[in-house]
Amino acid sequence: MGPGHVRSLDLEEDAKAGDAVESGDRSNRHVRPARPEDREGMARVHVETWKTTYRGIVPDEHLDRLTVESDLRRGFGSWLGAPPPEVAAFVAEAREPGVVGFAVGGPNRDEDLRFTGELGAIYVLKEHQGRGLGRELVSHVARHLLDHGHTSMLCWVLEANTSRGFYERLGGKVVRREVRPAAGTRLPEVAYGWDDLSRLLSR
Repeated sequence: MGPGHVRSLDLEEDAKAGDAVESGDRSNRHVRPARPEDREGMARVHVETWKTTYRGIVPDEHLDRLTVESDLRRGFGSWLGAPPPEVAAFVAEAREPGVVGFAVGGPNRDEDLRFTGELGAIYVLKEHQGRGLGRELVSHVARHLLDHGHTSMLCWVLEANTSRGFYERLGGKVVRREVRPAAGTRLPEVAYGWDDLSRLLSR
């Protein structure tokens, strides 16, 4: 799904806590399509969420090397101005500090007749989790996939991530288990699948 693309992250209690967010808090944030000028903000979210979530799961030396500058040098988000076919990115934006989360979706990168769409990445800064932003980002990706003829979706998650319940509360079911390349090594991952994206949007 473009340079710098990475596997998805879980978002703790976001899916069930979002319904209780006060309207005043909602007015200070929104989700919109990503633009090329969002690259740095998205890279900052990527780096900070990896360091707060994956410590103890991926090698420390990989996390210690992660910086916004290194992400941008490697081309993170460089495709935003001209996305690959059917790929879209969305950002969650707050009044301060700007971009606080993002998600990427598009066709499944693996050949899969059952799940033709993929939620390829989703990240929300730790201090902005539990406010419904994760659910909102997933909904935007699901609508985008449906608009492009994809009625199903898959999302790969590191198996050791203890916050995988986010996807389960959105109706995702574990449908695959594999050891896959990640963070300079190979780690067990699970794939959550949704057979019917219209049902996901109705939750």
